[in-house]
Amino acid sequence: MTILMFDIDGTLSLSQGAGTLAMSRTFKQLWDIDDALDGMNFAGRSDTWIVPTALARQGRDCSADDLARFIDHYVPHLGDALVERDSRLCPGVGPLLEALAEEDVTLGLGTGNFRRAAEAKLAPLGIWDYFLDGGFGDDHPNRTELLAAGLERLRQYSSDRSDVVVIGDTGHDIEAGHAIGARVVAVKTGYSQPGELDEADVVLDDLSDLRVSMSALLG
Repeated sequence: MTILMFDIDGTLSLSQGAGTLAMSRTFKQLWDIDDALDGMNFAGRSDTWIVPTALARQGRDCSADDLARFIDHYVPHLGDALVERDSRLCPGVGPLLEALAEEDVTLGLGTGNFRRAAEAKLAPLGIWDYFLDGGFGDDHPNRTELLAAGLERLRQYSSDRSDVVVIGDTGHDIEAGHAIGARVVAVKTGYSQPGELDEADVVLDDLSDLRVSMSALLG
C-alpha cells in the first residue's frame, strides 16, 4: 500500500488569493492591522508560521489564545473570500482522486493550512471526503514536523512498510517530504520559482494526464 500526502494550495486547488484576503481581514478585525501580510513570502509555509510572523513584524507576540481566536475569525472570512475569488480545482485533480479511490492507497493531506481552513477550501470543491486524515498547520509551524505528524496518523490506515509519496508545488514540500523519507512528486500548478522543484523525484506540469499522474504517484 502507498500513502499519498497532498498539499492543498497550488497542488489540489487554486484559491486565487482568498487565503491572503481572509487573513488580512482577520488581522484588521482583531488587531486593527492594515496590510499585515504585505511583502511576506509565505508560499509553502504553515498558517502557524504565517500568523505569528506577521504579528512579530508589528512588534506583537502571538499566544496560543491569540492563535485560537484568529482561527475562529479567519475561517468564516475564508469561506466568504473563496466565493468572492472563485476558487477551483487544479487541472486533473477530480478525475485523479476518483481513480485513486479505487486503488489500494491511503489518501491524506500534508498542508500548512489549519485543519478547519483545509476543510473550508476543499469541501465546497467536493474533494474533502477523499482524505482520511493528514498533517495540518495546527500541528506545527515547521512543515517537516507537520508532515511527520500527519504520516503518523495515516499509518493507522496502512502499515509501517507502506511507501510514502508527498505531492506539492514548492521547495518546502520537497524538502519536508524528503526529510520524512518520502518520494516527492512536484507539480508546476502553484507558486514555485524557476529551478525550485528540481530536487523532486518527479516533476509534472500538472495532473491533467491521468495515466502519467497515476504512474508518477504509484510507481
